[in-house]
Amino acid sequence: MGEALDAKASKVRFTRCVHPAGEPGQLAPEAPESVRGLFAEGARCEQAGALRAAGAMYRAAVEELCADRGANGRNLIAKIADLVNRGVPAEVVRDLDEARLLGNWSLHEGLNFSHDEVADVASLIREAVFLLYVQPEQRATLRAARQARRDGHRATPR
Repeated sequence: MGEALDAKASKVRFTRCVHPAGEPGQLAPEAPESVRGLFAEGARCEQAGALRAAGAMYRAAVEELCADRGANGRNLIAKIADLVNRGVPAEVVRDLDEARLLGNWSLHEGLNFSHDEVADVASLIREAVFLLYVQPEQRATLRAARQARRDGHRATPR
């Protein structure tokens, strides 16, 4: 019986997580530095398992995004709602409000969220940044390339 126990014990393996375990999530470089910095700090918190802190930093990133877009309001819920008046699609506004809620409940009510819930909010912020900053930049680049092609064609003698 002792041999069977020893055989099982020899199969036990341990894994040690060494910080940093990998590169934490980053936002696209087209996003304002202030938003990217807060998001990156939230991602480091998320990676370290400090999920309430991650929620708070993701909320702060949304607040900074609102400031960058010129949103007005006496509190963050009003600023997020004002994004609709700044051309932000209603679906994106709802998603950003999810980040606000996660941060508020983490900070003010001490609610613990799962890794999946925090990661979901991070992905909502990434998607919002893509729609509000990356995609317009990509379109502007393509538009400029098309114009340059037309201008080059006109300058070429026939």
